[in-house]
Amino acid sequence: MKDQDPLRAFRALLDSIRVGVLCTLNEDGYPHCRWMTAATLPRVQGCLFAVSTAGSPKVQEIAGCDKVQWTFQTAHLDEIVSLRGRAMVLNNPGLKAEVLEALGPNLTNFWRVNPDPAKLVVIETVIENARLFRPMERLNVQTEVQP
Repeated sequence: MKDQDPLRAFRALLDSIRVGVLCTLNEDGYPHCRWMTAATLPRVQGCLFAVSTAGSPKVQEIAGCDKVQWTFQTAHLDEIVSLRGRAMVLNNPGLKAEVLEALGPNLTNFWRVNPDPAKLVVIETVIENARLFRPMERLNVQTEVQP
């Protein structure tokens, strides 16, 4: 039987797919969603990391409202995990190096569009809520994440 804990299911799913959809709120208050490569760091429990460029729309949107949602899914949509939390943009050289190592070779397209590593920032999402949905099993489980 598959794990029914939303956070453990999320980590297993992220290990295989590596990408999810990050949703922020734009300046007009509408959701803005985009695909992002994401990773977790073993030393930082309850957080999700991605990279972007300083001044990008998502960075500006997080500055205006730090509430975000991530969604991860299998190709067959038989497992979907949604995470809600608070995001912050960090410009820490050590953390950048650690996140880039965790993201590994999955940033090929990112570097094509954003070739200047000096403009790189880390988006850290502190996970507050996780929901696991498996439609074929009629499973819909949610958990609050304690800091």
